[in-house]
Amino acid sequence: MNKETLYIAISNQKGGVGKSALTTIMASYLHYNNMKNVAIIDCDYPQHSIFRMRNSDIETINSNPELQVALERQLEVTNRKAYKIINAIPDKALTYAQEIIDSSAENIDLILFDLPGTVDSSGILNVIFNMDYIFVPIIADKRVLQSSLTFIMSVTEYKRASTLPLRLKDIIMFWNKVDKRESTELYDFFNKLMLAENYRLLKTQLPDTKKYNKELALDRNIVFRSTFFPPDKKLLKYSNLEEFVSEISKIINL
Repeated sequence: MNKETLYIAISNQKGGVGKSALTTIMASYLHYNNMKNVAIIDCDYPQHSIFRMRNSDIETINSNPELQVALERQLEVTNRKAYKIINAIPDKALTYAQEIIDSSAENIDLILFDLPGTVDSSGILNVIFNMDYIFVPIIADKRVLQSSLTFIMSVTEYKRASTLPLRLKDIIMFWNKVDKRESTELYDFFNKLMLAENYRLLKTQLPDTKKYNKELALDRNIVFRSTFFPPDKKLLKYSNLEEFVSEISKIINL
């Protein structure tokens, strides 16, 4: 019997917290390293940054013979073709997700949704409550933290008050872009607030490092963020990505 496909979103109502980058990196790590069948629904209108990255990756690979050889070698070793990235408006996101599941010859383990930065987008609330889990990246910025907490409180209260069965099982925050040189005062205060309010927070923190910005380029073969390659093993050290993916995989039972 096929296992039900999981719907996951790395989402936040504030920009600049890394949700699209982490969605791409996590999808590539799971698909090419952990051999999980994944797909991405990019409904982050109007940026559609992940869909645009796929097109940029294609252009870069087509212009770089070394990357073409690397991609062919990866396919020979892993037999992993590129995962699907679908460009969608929120109203169509769930329909496209089901079409991916129905049309795939293999069971799709996980579909990641890149959501818009506002709940005011048409159809976005329906998408939010049809996720299995939402993971919210937060950074040490008071405005981001206030916005993130408001978003989580609103979703949680709506879920508690709803008389209808909702697919959403949990919404969990995690620290991103953590700079060890910063004061721990804001982190400590927010962690205590989360604990007091009974909201969940991942143990894994992601550091503030330029590694997460290393994309495919004509003059760069070592990458961390790509839709065709997993993060380079040389760059995984001190990135906490492996711990991040492992912790999430245990939570969602992937």
